[in-house]
Amino acid sequence: MKRVLEIITLAGSAEAFIGDQFSFFQEKGDYEMHLICSEGDNLEAFAKKQGIKYQPVEISRQLAPIKDIKAVFKIARYIRKNKIDIIVAHYFPKASLITTCASLISGRKTKVMVAHGVLHDTMSGLVRKLVIWEQKFDVAFAKKVVCVSPSVAKRRLEDKIDKTEKQVVLGKGSCNGVDALEKFNPEKVSVEEIATLKEKYGISKDNFIIGFSGRLVRDKGVVELSQAFRILKEKHPDKSIKLFIIGEPEKRDAVPQEVLDTLLDNPEVVFTGRIPYSDIQKYYLLMDVLVLPSYREGFPTVVLEACAMGIPVIVSKSTGCIDSIKENETGVYTDIKPQAIAQNIEKFFDKDFTRNMGREARKYIVENYDQRIVRQYMLQVLDSIEIK
Repeated sequence: MKRVLEIITLAGSAEAFIGDQFSFFQEKGDYEMHLICSEGDNLEAFAKKQGIKYQPVEISRQLAPIKDIKAVFKIARYIRKNKIDIIVAHYFPKASLITTCASLISGRKTKVMVAHGVLHDTMSGLVRKLVIWEQKFDVAFAKKVVCVSPSVAKRRLEDKIDKTEKQVVLGKGSCNGVDALEKFNPEKVSVEEIATLKEKYGISKDNFIIGFSGRLVRDKGVVELSQAFRILKEKHPDKSIKLFIIGEPEKRDAVPQEVLDTLLDNPEVVFTGRIPYSDIQKYYLLMDVLVLPSYREGFPTVVLEACAMGIPVIVSKSTGCIDSIKENETGVYTDIKPQAIAQNIEKFFDKDFTRNMGREARKYIVENYDQRIVRQYMLQVLDSIEIK
């Protein structure tokens, strides 16, 4: 039996980005699965459901030298104590470096790295060089690098971070896909549940709902989306258009306060805050179109989720985003400019166009990105690794 330890920053990320892979690997393969991540409200219940061993270790997203050193040695002790054979490091800021250091200290060097994006895409100067160097260091001790999208793989090769023989893309992309048959299935949500949510947020049948789901930061194109919304409201004063935002502002890469204030003061903008993952699928059904004009992504899971619920999307051509749709079939591309975003949203005022694209979007996700498909590819990655 091979003992596999997955290390990721947050408990919520473990549920979203790994999910039932834990139980699947133990059921279908000769694996004992372990998890290390920061403490979370649902961590114990999630680990119990998956039937795995786990250890909470604080992995700060911010620079915190003392906490980081403690995390390295806690992880190293866990690796030695549990005789881990394969370490799966999920690359988020700093987490992979901590994992690499811990694996070297423990003497267990068999590592798989999951590259969730191209962090340095929006960086420049010395900081960009340091981030690239850090990734090269991590990759040097990895047997495989799982890239979550073809465009992420391409960029990492261009920046000489990976070697071609180490790279793997799981099918068409993503690290876990979505549960398109059960959870993200519009037929599993009742009419009464949707009616209750519409009443809660003041949404009527006459409203056209522009949706956004994600971290409220500059990199997600929130500023440009807010300006596009203003353009649409001025251009179509007689049309009942609302902007429906799922998520919370963050300090890192923060949206300017004046932009947030403008949105918060607008009665036609609905803020839900953070929605529990257990309920998120229902909220997509309140939208006519999901808009993600992001400057960088690994592979945007929100696009898969929305499309699985039959909601078409508008995305940028940035790394990751460009792989997430079939152009003019499941969604449309947009430049990250307010006028361009507004013009693309106008296409979805046509209800037949929206309905047909949403139908094709769901079909595409079911055929290519359902978790049952994606996790088979990840199992093949683990099976390919020889333990010496």
